[in-house]
Amino acid sequence: MRIGQNPENNKKIVSEDVYHHIIVPVYVPRLDDYFKDSYKITRLCIGSINATRHYKSKLTIVNNGSCDEITSYLNGLYASGFIDQLIHHKTNKGKIDAVIPVAKQATEALITITDGDVLFKPGWMDAVERVYVNFPKAGMVSPVPHGTLYNHFTAHTLYDAFFRGLLKFQKLCDPEAMLLFAKSIDKETTMYAKSIRLQYQLTLRKKNANAIVGCGHFVATLRKEVFKKTPKVMSHWAYSSSADRDYIDIPNEKSGFWRLATPENYAYHMGNIHEEWMDEVTYKPEQKQVLHIIPKAQHNFIPYFVKKVFVRILMSRYVKPWYFKKLGLVEGYKEY
Repeated sequence: MRIGQNPENNKKIVSEDVYHHIIVPVYVPRLDDYFKDSYKITRLCIGSINATRHYKSKLTIVNNGSCDEITSYLNGLYASGFIDQLIHHKTNKGKIDAVIPVAKQATEALITITDGDVLFKPGWMDAVERVYVNFPKAGMVSPVPHGTLYNHFTAHTLYDAFFRGLLKFQKLCDPEAMLLFAKSIDKETTMYAKSIRLQYQLTLRKKNANAIVGCGHFVATLRKEVFKKTPKVMSHWAYSSSADRDYIDIPNEKSGFWRLATPENYAYHMGNIHEEWMDEVTYKPEQKQVLHIIPKAQHNFIPYFVKKVFVRILMSRYVKPWYFKKLGLVEGYKEY
């Protein structure tokens, strides 16, 4: 039975005035063993996001069947208005299957997907968005640079930048921060076995703007158009590098976009162990909020296979040393 008129009938919904959407999957099934510090890590992650995001951003947390303590904490944040959207799953859906449906439905120009163990520094949104402003062909930008992924799903980036004369080796990144990331994923001795990659990074240089070629995906900001190219089926992986490849890396390449990172490190990968330095990252509530008008995506007209073949030749052991030396890598150009 219905009595009266629904007051919401024929009422137009006003669109949210936001252009940057942050999505964080949280999976903490218990608070012992591997997850014994996860409550602290989760609080630091979400707290740092809220302390550093601008007012034209939206925060979505996807709770992947976490324990009661974490669920209660997230509910409290939502009730207090610190979370714009909170999605609960009774069981773990995995990273990709938790975030991709949300990203596909998002209308914001930029969508940041981040693991739940990332500590953000002030200024990260400004730095990431500025890369999009300076390099409109960018489709994936991370606030964490490292010099090992310049040839990882970067065919469009390298081909386009080559013919525009934008490529250059420069000393722009903080070696200490890069080593800290390597340590956080237990690759302190292997990631930078070639120490030259700590000293020089392959970059795009455009007037007063710079960006690092390539990036990882434990935290990255993507254009919404990228998610139109993701598979239509679920991955069914709790976590897998192949899922990141199929649902993030390949779609960005299929879209014809560049893959970049900010020269300065703006986020830390905390891992599962809490350390004292994590509490020392401070935030000023009065920090200036910088907003940007994100330019529309620029599309490519050269077929992807042409770019891929060209880059494969350019990065071959016969051509790469000569080309890297030409780009300013005076030492170590043979083993970079």
